Amino acid sequence: MKKTFLVFAVVIGMISTMACGGAGKFQNNIDSLSYAIGVDMGMNTKFGVKDLELDHTKVIENMNDFIANGDLESEEFMKEMQQMQMFQYTKFMPYMQAKMQLENAANKDSLPELPALYDEEFTRENIASYIGHSMGASVIELKTTVNLNMAFFNEGLEDAIELETVEQADTKLRLTMDEMQQLFTAYQEKEMAKAQEEFTKVYNENKEASAKWLAEVEKMDGVKKTESGILYRIDREGKGKKPSKDTDVVLVNYEGKLRTGKVFDSSYERDEPISFALNQVIKGWTEGMQLVKVGGQITLWIPAELAYGERGAGEDIGPGEALEFKVELLELNPKKK
Repeated sequence: MKKTFLVFAVVIGMISTMACGGAGKFQNNIDSLSYAIGVDMGMNTKFGVKDLELDHTKVIENMNDFIANGDLESEEFMKEMQQMQMFQYTKFMPYMQAKMQLENAANKDSLPELPALYDEEFTRENIASYIGHSMGASVIELKTTVNLNMAFFNEGLEDAIELETVEQADTKLRLTMDEMQQLFTAYQEKEMAKAQEEFTKVYNENKEASAKWLAEVEKMDGVKKTESGILYRIDREGKGKKPSKDTDVVLVNYEGKLRTGKVFDSSYERDEPISFALNQVIKGWTEGMQLVKVGGQITLWIPAELAYGERGAGEDIGPGEALEFKVELLELNPKKK
């Protein structure tokens, strides 16, 4: 699932209960999955935040409006979700904590009344709109991985909202809780397998491309190779000492590139050098910085296993990516200011 699918549950602190199953008139797992996703959202709306006393009809209207017209990337939607989070932390959570204290107190008269949930900034209508829009965003993102049957989804939503208690679910709905949970687990496993397959594909492609790239770099004038596989070139000889142990601290300016030439990190762009101990960085840096003298400049080409390996790092560095760094060693074990 993508991040927006979690917005509704995360923002208002609910527990997800179920997601798919199969019985009756359902023709396939997509039908049953669609029904149960509707049930899940409906039960969360009806029971997960019952203290909000929302108009469920308005929530569903807002959901459908967002499905038809909403934009997940719009500034308006981002602001709504920020407001929803603000409501959670400043209103909903304090209310629920106070309610719990009141319910567990031996002398209820000694505690103040429950804090107000709504005010001029956070109205019941606004919250119904925010929650409906986050549900709609969830549906839009789900459609990228599941070919939702909206007829069954809407039926599940309506069936759940018509429940009077959570306990009625197993007898009033078309699927039992256990059926839905078992099939939801199967769906999750299927999605995880697809994600792992895609990850392995990307990793193998990056690893192969990186190997070819490093092979070409190795042919360049002045490039040498260490036993571990790091390629390096001294671009400017320094006159000071070389770092000699992993605990040495270096002050450097650097630029990091992908094999495509894209710069993913640069102290030059920040106009500020950085210092760190050599035992606090990737293995390729720990070893590579011990090849250059203070005042010198070195270019390092670091294989993935000595960089960020199979996991990659951030949005730019994929799994299995070899990296290039141009580094100036400014100072060795600089004095703290």
